[in-house]
Amino acid sequence: MTGVIWGAIALVVVLRSIAAFALPLTGDEAYYWEWSRRLAFGYVDHPPAVAWTIAAFSWLGHQPGFVRLGFILCGVVASLALAAATIELSGNRRAGAIAALALTLTPLASLVFGTASPDGPYLMFWALALWFAARAFKRDRTLDWVLLGVALGGVLLARVLGCALLFGIVAYSLCGDNRRRWRRGLPVTLAATFVVILPSLAWNATHDWVTLAFALVHRHEQVRRSSTLRVVLAQIAAYSPGIWVAAMICAIRPKNALLAWSALPLFVVVMLLSLWEPVEFSWISGFFVSLCGMLGVAYVTLSQRARIGWSILTIAPASLMLALLFSFSFAPVATYRSIVGAARLENGGPFEIWTYSLVAADAARLARERDAVVMTDGYGFSSAIDFDAGATPVLIGYNWQGREGRAWYPDDEHPRRALFVDKEPLATRPDFVRQLQRACARVVDAGPHVYRYEGVGARSYYFTWCEGLVPDGLAILRWER
Repeated sequence: MTGVIWGAIALVVVLRSIAAFALPLTGDEAYYWEWSRRLAFGYVDHPPAVAWTIAAFSWLGHQPGFVRLGFILCGVVASLALAAATIELSGNRRAGAIAALALTLTPLASLVFGTASPDGPYLMFWALALWFAARAFKRDRTLDWVLLGVALGGVLLARVLGCALLFGIVAYSLCGDNRRRWRRGLPVTLAATFVVILPSLAWNATHDWVTLAFALVHRHEQVRRSSTLRVVLAQIAAYSPGIWVAAMICAIRPKNALLAWSALPLFVVVMLLSLWEPVEFSWISGFFVSLCGMLGVAYVTLSQRARIGWSILTIAPASLMLALLFSFSFAPVATYRSIVGAARLENGGPFEIWTYSLVAADAARLARERDAVVMTDGYGFSSAIDFDAGATPVLIGYNWQGREGRAWYPDDEHPRRALFVDKEPLATRPDFVRQLQRACARVVDAGPHVYRYEGVGARSYYFTWCEGLVPDGLAILRWER
């Protein structure tokens, strides 16, 4: 039985790998790829783990699959570490296999571990922290306490919200018999954590703590809608209904104190945040890793009949959702049409990324012919154009999101002309019209450029020439003047 489970997990990993090499990069992935070319110990939008993960395999070549390779491996390590943690806590190998299977079957896991995002290393280090914590509190060995600190440091270097796991581990150490660990093991862990995150802390200290400012204040400054119900529904879709319900039952009646303390602080923080600002469903993913461990622990305590029923209710919907996800990866148009009935290219739609290479080639060619730079107001779109066509990313606009990219082509550059590539007609954006008129001696509408993908309705991008860019033109176009 355990062999069958690990075989299923291996199959999903293989499918993720194939999809990772088949799909073009999304805008966010291209943006993180740009970071990996400018390695640092911190960035405006996120801690540095995502960039370093991409950079570790950049020597293999310029291909979307190589950008994502590190994150596929993060998924393998996360599954193995979660299984090891669950076995350590339960003493049952089947419990470990079930925990790894629950994590693997969630649609979110294949998105996280099949694309380049901060959540890949985040969940890997979270699972490793659970494993080392289980070993440390059980065996009280110095090496395990050190490794726990290193893993917690990795969590914090991947996402700011990783501090919830650190809080949970400290809180667990203060409960019952665990208090005796406080004087010996936990100081070692905290010291190791501090050493790991020290370079990132130093970077932020010299950059006005910009990563924290972005995470806590500026991430959603343009959008203030919030909805706890929307967050819950997104979780159900991301983790699949059966596994989500089973996980919530385990959260209400936890079978293990360590897993409960590692999970609940993050859940409470995210759900409270959802009351007054938009919350992304992936923020709570660390919580779910711990709950998958609880699922494994709980599963082996059930009767045979209950195990069968629980398996059907969790595995069947998750497998169906995962099959649809991979079908969309390998045959996107056919899958989409079979579900929706029609497919079209639109701003932010499911097929937009397949046109990035086409518009990038045209924009880069026109810019070279006229000795111009290519400007966009989207950090991901700009980075995708660079990845696909080697056009220097020149980011304009007023949104905090993507502010990291402004330093790649600073205000003191003085190009003579620029090609502004937009996803919407300029006539619908009066604020940009005003800024272009201020920054350019002449603004020339180059009209729409239309692209198609496998018979899907046309997608238009809109080109505008900025002739005679004034000396502080970039600052004007970035709303800094």
